[in-house]
Amino acid sequence: MQATLNIRIDQTLKERGDKVLRDHGVSTSAAVRALWEQLASSRELPPFLQESLQKSSGRTQKKAALLELAGVGEGLCSNLTDNEMRDLYMSRYE
Repeated sequence: MQATLNIRIDQTLKERGDKVLRDHGVSTSAAVRALWEQLASSRELPPFLQESLQKSSGRTQKKAALLELAGVGEGLCSNLTDNEMRDLYMSRYE
């Protein structure tokens, strides 16, 4: 049984990556299959993917910290009435 992957990727990035694969005689499907085979056999992320995720994780942590500082963290004000929310935010400017 075959499965299908559908992903969204920047057009320019796709074209550049496709060119490298074409230059080496490899189809996009073969490259993805090879990655999945590597993941399945090693049961670990390849180093290039670990590095990419660490960079992404750092951005995610920074974004979460900024949201928290701004007071708009997820669920922070969800239980407040309009008046309570107004008082909370107005107290920051007094």
